Amino acid sequence: MLNAMSSLPFWEGHIVDAVQEQEDGSLLIVLDTCPASDAVCGACRQPCALIHERRRHKVRDRDVLDRRVWLDVPVRRLDCHHCNARVAEHIVWLDRRARITHRVRLWVEALAQLLPIAHIARLTGLHWHTIKDIDHRRLKHLHGDFSAQGVRRLVMDEFALHKGHRYATVALDAEQMRVLWVGEGNSREAIRPFFEMLGEEGCRRIEAVAMDMNTAMDLEVRQQCPNAEVV
Repeated sequence: MLNAMSSLPFWEGHIVDAVQEQEDGSLLIVLDTCPASDAVCGACRQPCALIHERRRHKVRDRDVLDRRVWLDVPVRRLDCHHCNARVAEHIVWLDRRARITHRVRLWVEALAQLLPIAHIARLTGLHWHTIKDIDHRRLKHLHGDFSAQGVRRLVMDEFALHKGHRYATVALDAEQMRVLWVGEGNSREAIRPFFEMLGEEGCRRIEAVAMDMNTAMDLEVRQQCPNAEVV
């Protein structure tokens, strides 16, 4: 297996040194730095020959058939003479301080658009916090940071979670029909973070809020948006 995998182009700048089967059936692929590969500064992305130290990190890669795959990766810490930073080298298939490869991240991003987080966790073996963080960064990349500039009319509604008595609240821009915020709960305290993100000026700018007759939400909206007509 080692001879078959040693030349695979999956881990640019690295070569396969060993493949070890673990007790749980997963594979640990031990990588070594390719002798012809120059170290690149993780800060300024310039080639750097000054190596301060070498460390090894265990990271998760995409499954191969029914096998979990882990990588034992050498990471060089550099003294960059270009930007004077002491920083880990840039590895194109692995983010700094990441414990998963880009292939795993892209896999999870695709699954998150099809399956609930709990199902993805069982399928991939990743913690649901990791999955949620990956999906959050995907959405942030697509839609950017929270912005309610120019919003004058809101729609707020609550919905049940998992057929129980747990609820979440969604706030939408009524004119552009875009989701501004989703938060767990339907109490005054639960929806208050939305108005804090909106800011005092943004709250004063709200002219109307359409919502169902949830007393707690109604009281919070009237307090936070004094110029709004609640309908």
